[in-house]
Amino acid sequence: MEVGLRLLPKIISSKSNSNILVKSAVKKSNQTIPMDFCYLKTCNLCNKQLSPNKDIYMYRGDQGFCSIECRNRQIVLDEMKELEISTKQMVQSYRQCCNEARRETSLILEDIRMQRLKSKV
Repeated sequence: MEVGLRLLPKIISSKSNSNILVKSAVKKSNQTIPMDFCYLKTCNLCNKQLSPNKDIYMYRGDQGFCSIECRNRQIVLDEMKELEISTKQMVQSYRQCCNEARRETSLILEDIRMQRLKSKV
């Protein structure tokens, strides 16, 4: 059983001695693809049924979409998720840095207080 896209090599001979190799990914009309076993059954975003007779727009290698619009929306959603994750990591890093700075400042202030107390005695 074959699933996915495949290249069909076809040699076209002309009257001259040269041959041209044409690679076609077009499905022949007498071939049927068992959709039960195909991972490209529905659009990854809107769940619309994908047809092997219509264009399927791919993203990240294995995600199929019914239209360029659905594919572009998914790209924007993924970019927003990545930005959100990056922002959370930056905020967490900033908070950790601030906490360490506060601890260091409090230790320095404590040392200054101790030195003042010793100098008064």
